[in-house]
Amino acid sequence: MAKNGLEKFTGSSVTGESALFKVLHWLIAVLIVFQGLLGAANIRIAWLQDHLASAIVVHEEIGLLILLLTLSLLIVRVITGRRSGAGAQPSHQLWAKIAHGAFYGLIFVECAIGIWMMGLLGKGLTILAWHMPLPITADPHFAFSTVLQWHAAVALTLAFLIVIHSLAALYHHYVLRDHTLTRMLPVRLSRTDPKS
Repeated sequence: MAKNGLEKFTGSSVTGESALFKVLHWLIAVLIVFQGLLGAANIRIAWLQDHLASAIVVHEEIGLLILLLTLSLLIVRVITGRRSGAGAQPSHQLWAKIAHGAFYGLIFVECAIGIWMMGLLGKGLTILAWHMPLPITADPHFAFSTVLQWHAAVALTLAFLIVIHSLAALYHHYVLRDHTLTRMLPVRLSRTDPKS
């Protein structure tokens, strides 16, 4: 079957993910883990609390980068026609679609809450050296008493989903012995058939 558009450029197929897709996937994963650790550290580490303004700017800019990369990943998925669970049995395809839909939804909700918080704090958005005010009435008390709790709850839900996703990848690799995990690794570790 002939490939077209971005799929032709990246070499995406049912049995092998494109390099661009893998780079975006792993960049987002690493940044989300870092973001979660930084968010927790901002609350618990005294030195970061003493430099909270700078820590919040870093957290904010990484959050915006995650949003941009996630939008890029969605565009790649649409252009290449990639479907969650492609090649798997129907029940696994359904769970893959639910899990990936939840990932995208939670990331967008978390970023939206973060942007809302920056508006409530009266800070607007800072992207590198560029500052953009937000049309949101400042209310720091509401931001810290309520919205921060929502932000943390979504982050915990996302962390839980990451653990489930990782366990599912290991289940595919060691129990089902298919190519699901090896297809998504940044480098190809082995050319042997996992079923052998």
